[in-house]
This record gives sequence, C-alpha cells and structure tokens, in this order.
Amino acid sequence: MSSRKKNTILIILSIMSLLGFFFAAPIPVRAQAGTPGEMHEQINQLRAANGLYPLAVNSYLMQSAQNHANWIAAGNPGGHTGEGGSTAYDRALAVGYGEGAAIYVTENWARGYGLTVYDCIYVMWDDEAHMGNMLTTCHNEFGAGVALDGQGMTIYVVNFGHVSGSAPVQPTSTPSSKTVTPSGPTSTTEPLVQPVTTSTPQPDGSVTHIVQFGQSLWSIADAYNIPMADLLAQNNLTEDSPIYPDQELLIFPATIEIQSTPEFTNTPELTLEPTATQTHTKTLSNTPTKPVKTPTETPKEQNSFLVNIFSGESLWLGIGLVAVSVFGIALLLFTSSRLK
Repeated sequence: MSSRKKNTILIILSIMSLLGFFFAAPIPVRAQAGTPGEMHEQINQLRAANGLYPLAVNSYLMQSAQNHANWIAAGNPGGHTGEGGSTAYDRALAVGYGEGAAIYVTENWARGYGLTVYDCIYVMWDDEAHMGNMLTTCHNEFGAGVALDGQGMTIYVVNFGHVSGSAPVQPTSTPSSKTVTPSGPTSTTEPLVQPVTTSTPQPDGSVTHIVQFGQSLWSIADAYNIPMADLLAQNNLTEDSPIYPDQELLIFPATIEIQSTPEFTNTPELTLEPTATQTHTKTLSNTPTKPVKTPTETPKEQNSFLVNIFSGESLWLGIGLVAVSVFGIALLLFTSSRLK
C-alpha cells in the first residue's frame, strides 16, 4: 500500500475519532437552583426577623414534599393537587406523618428557570396566602423538596404542619407590626396569621365562625378541634379554597330542633261606633182609625187563560162553552151533508 493511501486512511480515522468524541461527550446536567436545607434556613430567618419561633424539620414532611416535587418534575401539572388527586394532607398521611393522630398540613410550591430560594420566598410567595403559611403560628414543623424538571426549571415544594396536641412553641418576642425581610430590599405587609377565638354555640347547638384577617382553614379546624374533612364538607370547600375576612363558616350543625312560634302581625283594632237607634213614638188621637187592607200577592200570577177558565169559580161556564162549541160543529157537519 502506498504511503499516500496510508495517509488518507489515517486522516479519515482521525476525523471519525474526533466526531465520535464530540458526539459521545455527555450533556452537562443543569443543577438545581436551591436545596431543601437552604429553604428551611431562610424561612426560619424570615420568622426570626418577625419574632417567631423556628420550625423544626420533620422527616415525614420532608419525604412528602420531595415526593410531590418529583411527581411535578416528571411532567405532571404543577399545583397542590398531586398523584391520584391527592392533597398535601393526603400525601403527608400516606408517608406516616402523625402516626395515626390528627394532622394539619399546609403547602407552598413554585417553579421557574434558575429560581433561587430567596426569589421563591420574597418574590414568588410575597402574597397573603403564601406569606401566611411561612409566618404561621399554628404549625411547628417543616418539610421541603426540590427537583429539576425536563425543561431545566427548579421546582420547590414546602410543607408546614403539626400533629394535634403538639402546641407550637410560643414566640420569644412580639412580632413587629410589619413583616421584616432579613436581607431583601423590600418588606411585605404585616404578619398574616392571627389566633382563632372560638364562637359560643347558638341555642340550637350550632356553632358558626366569622373568619378574621390572617386565619386559615387549618387554624380554624384546629381551634375547634374538628377534622379538617368535616369543616370542608360542611362549607362546600376544598383544601385549596380561599377564605376571606367576615366569611361565615359552619363549624357544628344544629343538634336541637327549636319549635318555631307563629308570629302575630299587628292588626288594626276594631272600634265600635255608636249607631243611632230608632225610637218609635206613639201618638194618641181622638178619632179611631180603620185598618187599611193591603192587597196580598199570590205566589203565582193568575193570568193564564186555562187557569181562569177551569178555576173553581168559572168551572160551569167553561163546560157550557165547550158544549156549545160541540153542538155548533155537529150542526155545521149536518148542514154541509144536506147540501150535497
């Protein structure tokens, strides 16, 4: 083989090797913009700046949040409704949170390209509902999950919860009138979560609650010690339904049937007015008066011809007329026959 041919083969092999190297090189994997640990740390910094106690990490809530973040990252729709139509409560219960006791769970979630923990907390969640979850005075435990979807967007899911009977640690200081952002350029509105004061039962046993600013369905259910499912069912709500100040919620339905009494309307009083009574006065005269006969009306008018003819007074007159008529007819017939 000539040297020229060898060189050509070597060049071709070199080019193929280079092409194989470039095509076989792994695609660099995008990194998540944040971690669950960073989320926990910065939320607790936000709470500390507002005089609130820190939230403790709960392994069950961490697993529940991570499972939901992975499910969204797998190409499923984002939101609070997860696999099989589950809610945050369902997902926490499924992994064993609370170990059979009554549990209460709320959730924040977000997704975006290069979305950092800071932007997630102070931009994406800078609204009443999400900020209220992070500044909760009802829950005392925390869990977070972070995942990256096929489009390179970072997904965050954060759960806040507590088990019934585990009262949150009281804040060490009074929260300020405005929410303090530890390192952010802006501040948000005042802390949203407010304590729930229970209402007095009505005479029929029912209990209703008027929602106040900063209260949530979970804090209301916990204050009245009723299952969240009952509260939602009685008011035709879901876990994602918003509630508003001055909204009336049914807590316990009526247990006593109260007999309704008829209402009497004011009717005008009847007043009896005196009526003039007729008085008859008798006048005495020296000349006697004769009684005046007034014609009496017969029940039936006597104007029928036959009745007049055959009445008792003119019966014989009627008979005579009939006889004369018969005699006249007979004479007429006899005369006509003779003329023929």
